[in-house]
Amino acid sequence: MDFIDTHLPPAPARILDAGCGDGALADRLRERGYDVTAIDIDPERARPGVRTADICDFRDDPYDAVVFALSLHHVDDLGRALDSAAALLREGGRLLIDEFAHERAGTAIADLFYDQPGSLSRWRDEHRDLHTGAAMVDAVAGRFTIASLASVPYLYRYLEDETLRDTESVLGLQLVGLQPADVPAGWRP
Repeated sequence: MDFIDTHLPPAPARILDAGCGDGALADRLRERGYDVTAIDIDPERARPGVRTADICDFRDDPYDAVVFALSLHHVDDLGRALDSAAALLREGGRLLIDEFAHERAGTAIADLFYDQPGSLSRWRDEHRDLHTGAAMVDAVAGRFTIASLASVPYLYRYLEDETLRDTESVLGLQLVGLQPADVPAGWRP
């Protein structure tokens, strides 16, 4: 949440939480005075405050920021998802991505995750259909100006174990993309 807090424009900015899951982040942002639209492709996630929608087809009035928090690696079409995000941002809008780069995992991380030695091939098999961190960065760079890019610890957040923070520091990926000046607000792919 620190990354998102640091890079969001001040409330009451209009925010799109794309791939919001259970909507917990959107709820926290609303409590802070943000005007948040939360969408997720999974209809089972729908509830008051969470709409069922695919970012690739979603259309609305412009947002001050589009947030992908651990969701961009799941989208079917990375390019379409980012084109849609660009189209949904107002001029000067921000793209915030808090993700994980699963391809950076080595034996120690895989063994720790599964609590079993020799788990790297299992890790690779279970993550092979997800977009890599490198693919996400490349796709963003083709559509946005990257203002900030950092590798940060990730697994400790996923496993909710603060003691792991220093054990792995390569899986997390935090990126701020700025709407390029040559992409007009409201542009549609």
